[in-house]
This record gives sequence, structure tokens and C-alpha cells, in this order.
Amino acid sequence: MKLDFLKYLLREWKISLVLICVIGSLILIAPNPLSKGVVVTSITSTSPLLGKLQVGEAMTWANEKDINSPEDLLGFENFTGTFRFMHSGKLDLVYLDEPGLGISVVKKPVSNIQFGMDLIGGTRVLLKPKGVVSDVVIQQITSILETRINVFGLKEVTFQPIKDFSGNSYIQVEMAGGSREDMENLLAKEGKFEGKIERIVSLKNNTGSFLLNGKTYSLRIDNNNTYIGDISLIGNQTVKIDNIDVQNYNTTNDTAVIMLTAFTGIDIQSVCLQNQPGICTNQIIKSGNGWEFHFQVFITQKGAERFANLTKDMSAIADPSSGTKYLDGKIYLFLDDNLVTSLSIAADLKGKAYTTPAITGFRTTRDDALKEQLTLEGILQSGSLPVSLEITRVDQISPALGEEFINATLLSALVAALAVSVILFIRYRSFKILIPNLLWSFFEIVLTLGAATLIRWTIDLSSIAGIIAAIGQGTNDQVMIIDEVMEGGTGEENKIFTIKERLKRAFFIVVGSAVVIMMSVVPMIFIGIGVMKGFAITTLLGTFIGAILTRPAFSLVAQKVLEGRVEKKLEKKIESDASKKIVEPEKVKGEIIKKEWNKLLDMASKELYNRPFNELAAEERAEVKKVLFETEEKETKH
Repeated sequence: MKLDFLKYLLREWKISLVLICVIGSLILIAPNPLSKGVVVTSITSTSPLLGKLQVGEAMTWANEKDINSPEDLLGFENFTGTFRFMHSGKLDLVYLDEPGLGISVVKKPVSNIQFGMDLIGGTRVLLKPKGVVSDVVIQQITSILETRINVFGLKEVTFQPIKDFSGNSYIQVEMAGGSREDMENLLAKEGKFEGKIERIVSLKNNTGSFLLNGKTYSLRIDNNNTYIGDISLIGNQTVKIDNIDVQNYNTTNDTAVIMLTAFTGIDIQSVCLQNQPGICTNQIIKSGNGWEFHFQVFITQKGAERFANLTKDMSAIADPSSGTKYLDGKIYLFLDDNLVTSLSIAADLKGKAYTTPAITGFRTTRDDALKEQLTLEGILQSGSLPVSLEITRVDQISPALGEEFINATLLSALVAALAVSVILFIRYRSFKILIPNLLWSFFEIVLTLGAATLIRWTIDLSSIAGIIAAIGQGTNDQVMIIDEVMEGGTGEENKIFTIKERLKRAFFIVVGSAVVIMMSVVPMIFIGIGVMKGFAITTLLGTFIGAILTRPAFSLVAQKVLEGRVEKKLEKKIESDASKKIVEPEKVKGEIIKKEWNKLLDMASKELYNRPFNELAAEERAEVKKVLFETEEKETKH
């Protein structure tokens, strides 16, 4: 009997398709609960492991210690000496002459499913562009932010453009780390870069002059206002003179300091992200009581020529302590109107097209210097944002809390499955009905997770809620299919339906409810913020998979499992109907039952052959009887 049942399952293509899709989903998900090690997510430019490790590689062992979590690697942050480690099955070693590995790692995932921040821990930032912006601008902002994140060295970061019900645009960023301060420095800054050359103008009787592109310009102070020729500069106003941006920066009784813009963000071609001797410089070195970072940027020829024009009229002066000659004005580098660094200009650069200025900075600790360097590199490499961004919300969840969420979710799913099992068993009193029901619910979970993995959708708490909603709807549909097959529906007890008719009625309701659910959640995909969108996507996937794939296959299983019960139920119904019509002695009851059977046979034969049962040939009569108790493939396509 069991062998016949398995043959039946494999013979039905709808059931075989479900099994194939489940196997394919398991391959996509690739569950591996025994996975060990950590995965490298970023490597700094000054890391001693640079060139030996690659981003994405797994590290499983270091100096006689198994590495199974980021915490296991923290013990080596202050280590110096020979560091031996296993990565991607290979043994390697490096000598650490100073503390710090310069890498970021995460625990090796147990599957290909991408879990959200609320399950594995991390930071979620909601950014709002100032003003009204188009979808094209949102895409441009997202591209710039992705470049900044990549340069900074963060991996597994997701960007999601979203809108609220009022049509306001936002960008949601999720990452496995980072503080609010990091996000403000890296993401919310507009990134407007300017390199300005200082000109110090000596004043006599509030009047002085300076050279610009070979021309002499007069400068005077009158009632706290600065005038260059006939052009008035109020406060720190910037005006354009001879196609150069000139800013009134500071004024005293004896001098006036003006700033001439030599470079802007448009002039930056690229940033030196890795130290390459003879090509470009990028390094962090010990300096006094702290650490100094130093990296070069590459400027366009147009920007370099502007630098040459602005320096050709400057004078050279000697540093009294070292004797080194510099020009009589520094170059100041600004980011979002805030001074980043100031550099002396070597005298031999006077009038020359300078294409590789350097950015320098100082911090008291090496980690702070590295973070500041990476932030500046990311902003300069990506360019300025088309609009300013405002951080409207920052959510941070620790990995430990995320693990608690996962455990709580699994426990809730187990309790829910147990509750459903008890209710179904009480309802039907049969494991033959309970087991297929639970098995098909499991199949739908696997298929939904497989589809989410295929489209690389992140599974978070809201997405799990959507899966639960879809599985709940699926269980309801399966119960309805079972009841239809067994009972023929409620409210029409006086009618006797064939299995084909019962399935038609059941699937009309199943498809109708699925369409209503999908139409209800589709708007959330386009106008919902992160939580609503995650719920909508998984609900839509689960409902769609159930309606077109698993419900039709489940109906075939239900028919096969319940065919004995259906026959007994049908006999009892006919007996009951016949008994209600008779008051004759018991011997007459058999004749009435026979008449009811004949009516049922005539109904089925007219449906199949459009002739009464007694006019059919023997083979046709056998086929009619088969229709009443068995499901042929041609009848289950509905």
C-alpha cells in the first residue's frame, strides 16, 4: 500500500514539480549548521595581512586557537610576533612588529540566506534628502554612498530607496556595525571639497594690493567691509574675479587674508587608497604623541593649471628653523566648509601644474587616525552629493540581541507548529491527514526562503512575519481542501458532488483569497518603508508560490489519502438521505438506497458521456464508477 502511494506521488507531475523545487531551494539556501570560522569583510590599506588575505575568505585557525567568532580574533589585536593562521584551507604566517591586524570579520554564515540587521546585529540608518528630489537623484545619491562605504572598508551593507505615504523619499542603509557618529561623518556629509590658496595682503591706511594672474588688484577696508576694486565682500562672502573664486577670509588692522580656490571636488580624479612606492603615498606613521596619516589625491590637468596660475605671482620665503623655502601662503583643504588640513607649498612648485596634493591629519590613537583617513578617502573618492542628507533615525542592535531574536523566532515557530498539529489532530483524528499538512507547510517555508535567497532579499523580523502570514493562509487553504474533499462543503447538505466539483469550489476560494492578499500587499512594496516592504515581499512570495505550486499538488495528496474516507462518507450520506424518505418496512430501504445510487451514477455518466448509466457500455460504466471514488489525472488539472 505504501509503495503504491509513493508511485502515485511520483506519477503526478504537480507533486514531482513541488519536490524538485524544494530540492532546488535547499541547494540555493545551502544550509550548513556545522560551519566554522569567520569571514573577512574588510582589510585596511595598512594591515599586515594585506596581500595574504582577501575579502570574502574564511579564517578558521590562528596560533593554535580555533577561530569561530569575531570575539575569538580580538585576543590577537594586541599581539606582536609571528602570527600563523589558516585561511581557505591554507596555512600562512606574517610577523607583526606592532599591535593590530587591520581586518574586520563576521561569523561565517550557516546558509546563503541574507539575514537582516535585527537578526544578526548592526546599524540601520534612515537618511532623508533635503528638499524634493527625483528618483534619478536618489539613485545618484545611493551610488555615491556605496562608493564611500566600499572605500571605508565596510561590507555586507545594503542600500534601499524607500518612500512614505506622503511621497517623501528616504534612503535606508543597513550595515553590520558603525555608530551614529560614523554614519554622520561618512554618509550624511555633503562632501563638498575645496582647496584654497592663502594670500596675505599687507594693509597701510586700510589699503593694499595683490597680484592675480599677472594683474594687480587693489584691496581696501571701509566700514568693516572689504573691497577688491569696486567689488564689495561682506563677511566671508565669496565672489568671482577673473574666473577665480575669491573669499574674504580674515581681516586685521595690518593684514587681510583672502582665499583663492584652486581645486574643487570636480577636479579630483582619484584618491591613492594603497601605498605604492614611486607611484603614490598612503600611510599612517607614528608622530610625537600620536599618529599622522598622509595620502595623495590626483587632480585633473585643468585643476593643476589653475594651481599654477595662482602660485606664479607668489613669493618664496625661508623657514627660519630649517631653512627650507616655501611660498608665502599655504594651501588649505576644506570639506563641507570645514578646514581639514593646511599644507605649506614648496617654493619649487611656484607656477607649476601640481597634480598630486596630499591630505594629512593627526589623531592621538592609530585607530582614530585610520578611521579619519578612511572617511576622508571615501568622501573624496565618491565626490559630493547632489543634495544634503539628514539622518532622521539610527537603530543599533547588538549581535547578542540579534541572536536572541533568532532563538525567540525559532521557538515561536515551534510552538505555533505544535499548536496547529494539535488542532488538526483533534479535528480529523488521523495522522494520515496531519502529516501531509505539516509537510506541505514546511515545503512552503523552504520554497519561500529559496525564492528570497534567489532574489537576494534580506530576511528580517518583518520578512519572517510575512512568511508566517503566508504559511497561515496556506494552512487555512489546506484545511478547506480537506473539508471539501471529505464533506463536499457546508450549507448544501442535500447535494452530492463529485470530487471534481468539490475541487473546483475549493480552488475558486483558494485563488480568490490569494489574489486579494497579493493585491493588498503590492502597494506596500512601492510606498512602504523598510518594515512594511519586507513584510510585503515575503507575503507576496509565499502566497504566490502556494496558489500556483503547492495547493494544486496538495489537493492530489489529499484525494489519495482521503479516498477511503470519501467512499464511506458518501455511502453514509446516501443511506441517510434514503432513510429520511421511507416509512416502509426495513426490506424497502434497500430498494430506495439502490435508487439513490442509480441517480448518482446517472449524474456522473451524463457529465462524462451525456447518456444515462444504463445506456453505457461495460468499459464506460467502469469509468463512471472510477470517477466517483478515484481521481484521474485529467480531472485534477483543475
